[in-house]
Amino acid sequence: MKKTTILSIALLVFSFSKSQIFTVASGTDVTIKAGTTFSADNLSITPSSDFTISNNSLTRSTTAVHTPVGTYIARVYQFTNTTNAFSGSIQMNYLDGAELNGLAENVLTLNAHNGTNWSAFSATTRDATNNFILTNSISAYALNELTLASQQTPLPVTLLDFTAIRQNKSSQLQWKTAQEQNSKNFIVQTSYNGIIWTNLTTIPAAGNSAVEKTYSYLHTNPLKGSNFYRLIQTDLNEKIAYSPVRMLKFTEENTLFTIINNPVKNGVLSVQVNEAGIFNIYTLDGKLLWSSTLNIGTHFINVSQYPRSTYLLNSRNYTLKFPIL
Repeated sequence: MKKTTILSIALLVFSFSKSQIFTVASGTDVTIKAGTTFSADNLSITPSSDFTISNNSLTRSTTAVHTPVGTYIARVYQFTNTTNAFSGSIQMNYLDGAELNGLAENVLTLNAHNGTNWSAFSATTRDATNNFILTNSISAYALNELTLASQQTPLPVTLLDFTAIRQNKSSQLQWKTAQEQNSKNFIVQTSYNGIIWTNLTTIPAAGNSAVEKTYSYLHTNPLKGSNFYRLIQTDLNEKIAYSPVRMLKFTEENTLFTIINNPVKNGVLSVQVNEAGIFNIYTLDGKLLWSSTLNIGTHFINVSQYPRSTYLLNSRNYTLKFPIL
């Protein structure tokens, strides 16, 4: 498989037509390195971890395939295939005039569809002079369509916070609301990859409240590895809103690290480090290919330059095998 790595800020156009912005051909991967800004046709994305696009095209249209809730501008970016989970920032520039569809610039908010649902993300910067909306801190969200839409209608619930904490071998989820208006319930969802979501439970909401309310749920059987969590808040009119995504990692006791994506299929090795140290990648016959010091946390290692085979990841006296497909 041919792989391309974007290492610097660039406008990368693979093939162009009236509405098509770029195409990553079948059998080809493009990896945007963490912290690198990739810009195309007034859309800029800056991943916080390496982001790989495979067998995909990005086009621009004036209308959405999946209709957002409320009015949106006449600029919609669409991927032919839903991408891998994206974390980082997205900036969308727009034109004054007819493209705004009558919307005031100070209400524009990034709306993204993940192939299943639309989610609205709080704007970090609204710049009406230079005509752009910047949204930071997007976490593990797959991309299918992107546009800017109005958020004039107040949400029925003001969510103060949403936390996920390890409690022995369970996940303790807790959230607080400052006020609620015609709220119906909270659906607690989990995912192993941040893309495919499963309902865990439905918890009734307060309905109408002007005081702080606290809710909690204990997930007693999380998966080994990554566990993503989010809330779907539903009001009495069946309108919904999504919470931020939270993630907890569960590993075997006394393991120095865990390989999250084993085998590796997209050229990026994802590793959860439980104890900081020097990490090495070897061939099966003992040849050292890569070495680096990694701190506690999740790390994404580019292994796209290595041939398809089985390799060893080692730290101190702990070693795991991983194949690259």
